[in-house]
Amino acid sequence: MKTKKQLGLTTRLSWTGFLFTLPFVIGFVLFFLRPLWQSLTFVFSKVDITLDGYITTFNGLQNINYIFREDATYTTNLIESLTNLIWQVPLIVVFALFFAIIMNQKFRGRVFARAVFFLPVIIASGIILNIIQSDAAASSMLSGEVVSGGTSSQSDALKDLLANSGMDSKVISAITMITDNLFDLTWKTGIQMILFLGGLQGISPSLYEAAEVEGATGWESFWKITLPMLMPITSLNVVYTIIDSFTDANNKVMLQVMNNAQLVRYGWSSAMSWCYFLLIAVVLSLVFIVFAKIQRSGDRIKY
Repeated sequence: MKTKKQLGLTTRLSWTGFLFTLPFVIGFVLFFLRPLWQSLTFVFSKVDITLDGYITTFNGLQNINYIFREDATYTTNLIESLTNLIWQVPLIVVFALFFAIIMNQKFRGRVFARAVFFLPVIIASGIILNIIQSDAAASSMLSGEVVSGGTSSQSDALKDLLANSGMDSKVISAITMITDNLFDLTWKTGIQMILFLGGLQGISPSLYEAAEVEGATGWESFWKITLPMLMPITSLNVVYTIIDSFTDANNKVMLQVMNNAQLVRYGWSSAMSWCYFLLIAVVLSLVFIVFAKIQRSGDRIKY
């Protein structure tokens, strides 16, 4: 039975959490709730723009039917976004954990190194990133291409090496696709690395000391101590990376939604947005189910 002191602490913690989320709740109610409902009505309506605003006429599922049956690119873009998600999210999370472990070590210039790794988060949506992406030479070099004589050409050395080793062409394509996107993947690890770094610093050193006394290697300590203790942070990073990937400004579905909105095709744009939202919800639900099972399995092992 809980004492009054315990109940008081629980209440204070609950109110603290509520106060932290209160700005988001207020902002959502004031600025997002009405547009959200409005976009949902557009999904099932034909929207006509007039001098006085707009007129909506209910048309059932015609907008949804159009984007899936008549639009030539929407379904393809959805599949491509989901495919990119499957291989990008694990790599980004693994890279972030790898960098966090390195940044957690004691070495000279550690603070500067952490700032450098976090710098892309600050400038990711700014003018610097636009300059990098618009510079043909810089973009070529950062994506794994070789620039020579004013032109850029994809290096085939890795492909030739893997092909000569007898590796399957599909595996070669997957490996080269990853190497060609290393810069972009590393660029997106800043937030995840900071979260992992906070999780690593929250693990008691006594656990590693006890494992070392028992004769555990560093590799065994990683799998038995570090990774299980970081599981809540890992699930948070996976969810964040999924949402970040789906809502990236260069995501083809997002570009298509914004293009239709700019062309005043609000019905089609809203239908694309809501179907995309449902896809994201399904993916996140699967992630929550998987991590919940992992957590339950870990609890059974403990007992």
